[in-house]
Amino acid sequence: EYFVSMIHLLESDETLLSVSAWNDNGQIGLVKDARRLLRTDFFPGLGWMLHRRTWNDIRSQWPSIYWDDWLRHYSIKRGFQSIRPEISRTYHIGIEGGASGSSNRKTMLTNIKLNDEYVPWSKTDL
Repeated sequence: EYFVSMIHLLESDETLLSVSAWNDNGQIGLVKDARRLLRTDFFPGLGWMLHRRTWNDIRSQWPSIYWDDWLRHYSIKRGFQSIRPEISRTYHIGIEGGASGSSNRKTMLTNIKLNDEYVPWSKTDL
């Protein structure tokens, strides 16, 4: 329901790059509002969607690796923003390997709060 309800935000606001279900800063003990959405200049990079017009604009340039860093740079350069929830609706399963291998990153990822409260997004005035 979360993503389906967020589609109209992407359709109505051409300054949005994406809607994400992830909050990089959503640490347990620091977040509490399951209904709160935040606008950010930082592309969250996990559990996200783009509008088709944006995809059509960037797909020919899509890199084979480090696409999330490329997309962050693209977003900043073009002045785009993203919507993310205060409390994540998705989680990162890649605790081992890749960019997630450092002990600091492992601690950060395991301390992200995952939402456990139903929010009727389709009935919410976004």
